[in-house]
Amino acid sequence: MCAAEMNDNTGKNIILTKYDYHKNCLKKEIYAVKSIKIPTQNYSITQKELADWIIDVSSPKEIETILSEIRIVKKRTNNIKPFLATIAVGLINKAE
Repeated sequence: MCAAEMNDNTGKNIILTKYDYHKNCLKKEIYAVKSIKIPTQNYSITQKELADWIIDVSSPKEIETILSEIRIVKKRTNNIKPFLATIAVGLINKAE
């Protein structure tokens, strides 16, 4: 099966765009972490909030870059939580 195809509950194949595929992969990677503590503030963000926030403010190319960076981090260490915390701090600083 092609990477851009996905089965729904009825067994039909759904063709996803590259952007949708990257969004789903990003959500899957982030949902593996329960919550992310923001190191510069006394605040934690849930994985769903962070995934939605990244998707809302990022372009498709930026999402693809984040996914490739997550893959690199996972090759070096299995814990992507510090990397996600860094992204969260960047998003907070970008929003201010």
